[in-house]
Amino acid sequence: MSEIIEIPRFSCALGGALSTITAIDGYVPVIHGGPGCGVQLFYGQSFTSGFRGSGWIGGVSVPSTNTYEKEVVFGGEPRLKEQIEKTIEIIDGKRYVVLTGCTSELIGDDISGVLREFEDNSIAYAETAGFRGSSYNGYEILLGSLIDQVVKEKPKEERLVNIFGIVPSQDVFWKGNLDEIERILESIGLEVNTLFNGKPVEDLSAAALNIVLSPWVGIQLAQKLEKQFGIPYVVSPLPVGSDETNAFLEKVGNALGIDVSEVTAKEEEKTYKSIDRVADFIIDFDVQPRFATITDSNYAIAINKFFVNEFGWIPSLAAVYDNIPNEYRDSVKKELSFKNTLSPEVLFASDSGKIWDAIEKEAPEFIFGSSVDKDLAAKIGAAKLSVSFPITDRVVLDRGYAGYNGTINIIEDTLSEITAPF
Repeated sequence: MSEIIEIPRFSCALGGALSTITAIDGYVPVIHGGPGCGVQLFYGQSFTSGFRGSGWIGGVSVPSTNTYEKEVVFGGEPRLKEQIEKTIEIIDGKRYVVLTGCTSELIGDDISGVLREFEDNSIAYAETAGFRGSSYNGYEILLGSLIDQVVKEKPKEERLVNIFGIVPSQDVFWKGNLDEIERILESIGLEVNTLFNGKPVEDLSAAALNIVLSPWVGIQLAQKLEKQFGIPYVVSPLPVGSDETNAFLEKVGNALGIDVSEVTAKEEEKTYKSIDRVADFIIDFDVQPRFATITDSNYAIAINKFFVNEFGWIPSLAAVYDNIPNEYRDSVKKELSFKNTLSPEVLFASDSGKIWDAIEKEAPEFIFGSSVDKDLAAKIGAAKLSVSFPITDRVVLDRGYAGYNGTINIIEDTLSEITAPF
């Protein structure tokens, strides 16, 4: 029997696929599913992601077959064909991608058969029914389908790298994080394809290296590209803080034979000069609280490493909610086990009730969580910063926490929550 999750902190597979495809320039989603899926996912996912807007072809403008009883009984293939034709007629896109919902997959519609009726090869599809998993799974399903259907062999570009592991909207700070990752990789002479920066999906096969910025999301995609096109990959969870960003650049540099020492030294000096301006406040007010994190595995690792290793804060509990496959859980625990200092207790749980009970017992003084943790923080008298989905108490545009610039951002935001009562 499936577990019932109280107040989940992610959407379904269709939601993850939809938020991903609407972030790719020129790609048009066509939902083949029941009425309401598209608009409910928009308001339930994009709006709760720091009020991310619909963009070019998102929100209520997403084409959908809106299948009813007739399609359930007699099949939805004719309706899908009609919707694709009308979408191509009205919307000028680079590529159209059919995303299946629960209804169409349960009745067994032959999506590939419908697409064969079109001579236009700019149409692809992905089986993204909500029951196939979470937003994270939907991201992987969509991009895996595009790799299989769209990406062909291309000559290798020795300075081109692909980025995987950051799920738009599910990572509320995805845009700012990817912008900073792109900036620092360009500083060591690389060209970056994040998929969301205007670079073609078709160019994925031309990369010299795939970089997975997550302890598990995107690894399957990197393995697929390695198998099909011989592209090696490295796995490095989201780097937050000067130390972790230096280590990230060194890992990439080692994989590609690039000396990054000059860049890391310059960026580190700049970052610590900025941090030095707040040192008096930290020391004079003894800012060293016990803290807990309620985030996905990527942010759990990133935030705990930074605040423990570089700020000397005291870790309490890391509640990890992204329903990590069992084979990756030991590696996440290892990342959260620190040498010569305290390490947080790790709780793998997607149910907010269970998470809140555990946090309340720990009674930390600071919580890195989401908007839904507001009442918990007030109950135990803790300060809180919303860093993880869902976020409705902040508007997020291009802000990010990754890299050197992101380090300054998270320090400012965190300390601002501490000083707010003053």
